[in-house]
Amino acid sequence: MIELALICVFIGLLAFFVKKKSFKKGMSLFLAISLVGIILAGCGAASDELTKEDEPTTVQKEKTPKLVLKSESVFKSDENGTVTITGKTTPNAELTLVASGQSDQTATSDSDGNFSFEMTEVHNDGTAVLTTTWKGQNKSKDVTYQANPTYKAKVAKIEQEKQVAEAKRVEAEKQEQARIAEAQRVEAARIAEEKRVADQEAATEKARIAAAKQKEREAAEQREAAQRKQAEEQQPADNQGEMVYITATGKRYHFDQNCRGLNNSNGETQVTLSDAQSRGLTKCKFE
Repeated sequence: MIELALICVFIGLLAFFVKKKSFKKGMSLFLAISLVGIILAGCGAASDELTKEDEPTTVQKEKTPKLVLKSESVFKSDENGTVTITGKTTPNAELTLVASGQSDQTATSDSDGNFSFEMTEVHNDGTAVLTTTWKGQNKSKDVTYQANPTYKAKVAKIEQEKQVAEAKRVEAEKQEQARIAEAQRVEAARIAEEKRVADQEAATEKARIAAAKQKEREAAEQREAAQRKQAEEQQPADNQGEMVYITATGKRYHFDQNCRGLNNSNGETQVTLSDAQSRGLTKCKFE
C-alpha cells in the first residue's frame, strides 16, 4: 500500500507540471492526489499490523533442560575387590568421583547420559561423592561402597603372610648380623692371638739373641783368660821369681799392692809368682 501512495504522489507531481500554466488548479489537483495517497498508505499500514497480529508466533525461546543425576546409594565390590559405580545424568555431562582411600576420577556421560566409574582393590568400606556438571549446573550425590567379605579375607590373609615374611626377614637379618659379629670377633681374636704369638716369638728370639751374645762374651772372656794364662805360663823363668801379693782366701794374685782387687782384703801376703801360680791362683783381671 505504501508503494501505491507513492505512485499517486508521483502522478500528482506530473499533473502539476503539465498544468503549471494554471497554478491554482494544478496545486489543488496535487494536494488532492497527495491526500488520497496518504490515506491509502495509512490503510495499508493498518492492514499490515492486523495481518501481523493474525500470524502465529513461530519462534520461541528455547529452555535449558534441568540437570539430573540418578544412581544407587550403595555399591558392593566383587570377589576381586572391584567396585563399579554407575548411573545416569544429562548426556555429555562432566562427572567426578571423589572416594575415600582412592584417587579422584573423572568421566563424561555418553549420548544417553549413562556413566560408569571403577575402583579396584577395595578391601575396606568407604564413602564417595559423585558430582556432575553441565552448562553451568552442578549436582552431587553421596554414595557408599562395601568391600566383598571374600576379598577382605583374602587381603587379610595376604597381609598376614606379608607380616610373617617380614618377621622372618627381620629374624634372618638379625641372625646374619649376629653371624657377622661373631665372625668379626673370631677374626679379631685370631689376629690378637697371632700378634701375641708373634710378640712371644720376638721376645724369645730377643732373649735367645741376648743369651747368645752373653755366651759369646763369656766365651770371649774365657778365651782371653786362657790366652792370659797361656801367656803367663810362657813367661821366662826369671819372671817366675817376681813377687806378687795374695790374700788368704783370694783366687787371684796381684802385682800391685794398691790394686783395687785388694780393696776388701784383710791383709796381703807377698809370694813369688811361681808360688802363686802353683797354688792355682790367676792374675787379677783389673791388672
